[in-house]
Amino acid sequence: MSAPALHKGMGRVTVFSMFGPVFGFASLHEDGKQLAYVGPLTPGVSWEALWVMASKCNRIGASDHVRAQWIVTQATRSFIMHADLVVQLDAAEWWMTGHRRLVESLSGWCNQDVLVTGCMRVPELTDEQIALKPTFYPHYYEGNPT
Repeated sequence: MSAPALHKGMGRVTVFSMFGPVFGFASLHEDGKQLAYVGPLTPGVSWEALWVMASKCNRIGASDHVRAQWIVTQATRSFIMHADLVVQLDAAEWWMTGHRRLVESLSGWCNQDVLVTGCMRVPELTDEQIALKPTFYPHYYEGNPT
C-alpha cells in the first residue's frame, strides 16, 4: 500500500492507548515547520474518533485549534512520560491512510506547528500491540471496531 510522500515517514513512532483504542504519534520537520502525525492504529477505529474524544475532554464548543492542542498534548504526554505507552519505536516506517484533518498554526504547542490526523499504519507492529486495550474510561470512545 502506498501513500503520498507528505504523509509518510521513517523514524520514531510512539504507540499509546487512549480510552481503549491504540494510536500512533510521529513527527517530521518540513518546510520550516514541525508536523505532528497522530492517528488510530487499532483496526476499525476511524480517525474521526480521535476528534470525538477531544470534544468530550474539552469544554462545549471548543474550537478545532483547542481540540488539536489536546490531541498533541496526549501524544506528547505518552512520548515524554510513557503514559499509556504500548511501545516506542526508534526507526519505523509509518504512513497515514484515508481521509485526513489538518490543523495549522499550533504556534509551537508541544513543539509542534501543524497537526495531521488520519488512520496510521506501522507495519512493524503486531496485532496484539494494536488491539483495543482495557480502560477505566470507556465512555470516551463509543466505537466498535470491525
